[in-house]
Amino acid sequence: MTQESDLAPPRPVSLLVGVRRLEALVHEPAASPRGAIVLGHPHPLHGGHMDHPVVVAAARRAAEAGLLALRLDFGGVRGSEGDRRDIPGHLDDLRAAAREARRRVPLGPLLGGGFSYGGRLFAAAVDPGTADRPAFVGGLLLAPATRVPSSARDFGNLLLGRPLADAGLDPLAVARLAALPVPCRVLVGEHDVVAPPEELRRLLAPGATLEVLPGLNHFFSRSVGAGTTAYDLLEPALDRALAALLAGV
Repeated sequence: MTQESDLAPPRPVSLLVGVRRLEALVHEPAASPRGAIVLGHPHPLHGGHMDHPVVVAAARRAAEAGLLALRLDFGGVRGSEGDRRDIPGHLDDLRAAAREARRRVPLGPLLGGGFSYGGRLFAAAVDPGTADRPAFVGGLLLAPATRVPSSARDFGNLLLGRPLADAGLDPLAVARLAALPVPCRVLVGEHDVVAPPEELRRLLAPGATLEVLPGLNHFFSRSVGAGTTAYDLLEPALDRALAALLAGV
């Protein structure tokens, strides 16, 4: 179970993206925020949402580190208006969340990131060739996938902890991770099959630092597939990553 905390429960907020409304939650630190972070969730088509334990853990540890942490459901997920398949729309959602975080915390560093799909979206949003880049100065990427299951069989393999059969390297994801223009801390499990540590070591931008958590899979679990989150390894790693990001900005 995650570490106990004296922080107040997160507060619900509503984000407006054009005519669409999104559901989000804000975690506030115990004292005045020293900055803010926006966190995205796993893939909407695979059941991802902002209450995934890894996303919640990241938000809580960020608040413990003194940051206002905003996590959101992308368009089409649960009560957020939009289409779960609309990746450009989800990028707009991330931009809107960054603006809201900056409005709430005008001073201090603005960080971004997320788990799996959320980390990939962050890399897309800060890509040097992307228009309307958010003002992120650093990133926390949790298992940003370089190989995406391309069949029902492979998604089943991922959930069952088996090797993937059909998932090839995603060239766009690779290019964006190799071109990250801001300092990033990347956490990945030793046995991650969609974000293999050896691939990330080869392709990550020079400003990105990788930490591999021993014995864990893509879901930061020691169990088969999406089992119990290994908070005993994940939370200290999150604390180290956040401290390093805040020390460098």
